[in-house]
Amino acid sequence: MLNIPKRFEDPDQMVGEMLPLGTYIHLAATMSRPNALIYSLVRQFHNQNPQFTVSVAGIHSSAHSMTMAGIIKKAIIGFAGDNYPRPQPNALYSNILKGEPFEVELWSLLTLIQRLQAGAMRLPGFMTNSLLGSDMITDKLGKSVFVYPAPDSTEADPKKLAMVSPLNPDYTLIHAVIGDEDGNLVLTNPSGEGVWGAMAAVKGVIASCERIVPRGSIPAELISIPGTRVIALTEARFGAHPQSLRIMSLPHLEIFKDLSTYLDDYEFQIDANQAAAGEEKQKKRWMEEWVFTPKTHEDYLRYVGSQRLRKLSKFPDPLPLLPDQDPESVNDSEQMIILAARAIIEHVKRRGYTTLLAGIGAAHIACWTAARLLAKENIRVHVMTELGFYSMTPSMGDVFLFSQLHANGSQGLSDITQILGMLVPDKCLGVMGAAEIDWFGNVNSIATSKGKFIVGSGGANDIASTADCIIVAKAIRQRFVRKVNFITSNGDRVKEAVCQFGRFRRDKMEHLFEFTNWIAPPSDPEMEVEEAVLKFTNWFPPDEVPPKEEPKPTSEELTILRSLDPDRIYIEQFMVYRSLPGD
Repeated sequence: MLNIPKRFEDPDQMVGEMLPLGTYIHLAATMSRPNALIYSLVRQFHNQNPQFTVSVAGIHSSAHSMTMAGIIKKAIIGFAGDNYPRPQPNALYSNILKGEPFEVELWSLLTLIQRLQAGAMRLPGFMTNSLLGSDMITDKLGKSVFVYPAPDSTEADPKKLAMVSPLNPDYTLIHAVIGDEDGNLVLTNPSGEGVWGAMAAVKGVIASCERIVPRGSIPAELISIPGTRVIALTEARFGAHPQSLRIMSLPHLEIFKDLSTYLDDYEFQIDANQAAAGEEKQKKRWMEEWVFTPKTHEDYLRYVGSQRLRKLSKFPDPLPLLPDQDPESVNDSEQMIILAARAIIEHVKRRGYTTLLAGIGAAHIACWTAARLLAKENIRVHVMTELGFYSMTPSMGDVFLFSQLHANGSQGLSDITQILGMLVPDKCLGVMGAAEIDWFGNVNSIATSKGKFIVGSGGANDIASTADCIIVAKAIRQRFVRKVNFITSNGDRVKEAVCQFGRFRRDKMEHLFEFTNWIAPPSDPEMEVEEAVLKFTNWFPPDEVPPKEEPKPTSEELTILRSLDPDRIYIEQFMVYRSLPGD
């Protein structure tokens, strides 16, 4: 008897028939999220109080619909908030640390995948470099995280190892590029979590794909997930919308004929984020328009519109460099990013880092700027992102860190485990943002002083656990604090914090930051050193040794920066959130 998946004509029918109430569902966090299946999940179960446990690397944009519909009882996540146009909290999740609107279990991005790896391999656990020294570990000790002495630990130099327990969802929902009649699935790099969520599912994979092809027509080396793991399958064109999907550049294969890469629908994502954070009337209006009124996935695509979908399948031409920019026109945010780029360049030259891990936000714009300036000196440094981009040359004009436009300009495309698990610990400089940073380098992106949720760790904890780091953050007193409210990322390897008026450095983990490089903020060019530090931070101003005077931004630096961000998403004067939620 052939073990073939049940085939459905529509995602709604498949989800409604295959998923029981109260089950544990994992949503695969590839670059092409299973958004068609998420909408079906909400339509089929929003009025049944299904009490689902859901695990997913991040909840954002269309995935907010699950929260607005109230179908989640517990979420196991690494991030919840908005990631476009910039990373920021979403009011929908302000109280999740108090169990509202659902119970939450917070992990770093890599440890969540490592738990799925352990589940997929049927291992008792997975050893990790992450979580140690973070407050994320405290509610998990002895339950899902176990700490042991490291083999090379000594009394003089005690070292510890953490083991995370396996994660085995009942079902995993995934959107693939192609599936065949036997259920074999093709994923495309960069693949985010890759196959691990699918392989960890105990009862099987429920999949949508852009196209279902005949048995035996997929070359064996392209199959990512074997059909024996897949229990249900349906075709869903643009099934990742409003996220993106990349088609392999293999036009000679019939299975890819007439399929094309489609890009992120940024406008749609912004609307979804704003609706989730808005008044109840706004939430209800968005849910009615995009989730409940369309009765099927094909209905949904009709509402999106063929013209809009066609536009997403067309690659815009990269923009040229802007004309030389006047350095006297620089603003505070631009100056901060330029100072961060200089810090990156200095660290690369002095310490020999070969890669940069770019965290989303001002940090990744600083990495892109630094890499371009280093290239002018014939120094090559490879910029990486946590979802699987390696040695990326960004497409000028698209500032989103995870845009598929950057894939063609990348030397390698892989996944989270290779980037965060293997390449970050090896001669890598991490560059990240922070909601809070204290004078020992500890970073907080989880909880405010009033217990409000911020966004979660994402990959930040994993980066700071194994790589030297630079933090790039606009200085306000609520952000540059003496003690963070929650340690998301331990500060032992944080070498520097860069803000709009200079650079704070520390050479050893037991040292406080010292203010070493000063430049007046463009918004107040008459400001003095001590005044700036006391006004914008809770740290100490320089004591005896005056800070080095930082040269003003140059036309070359500013031109590169503005060319990378022509829509001024990250370089506007008041970019990112200016205060923490609830403060």
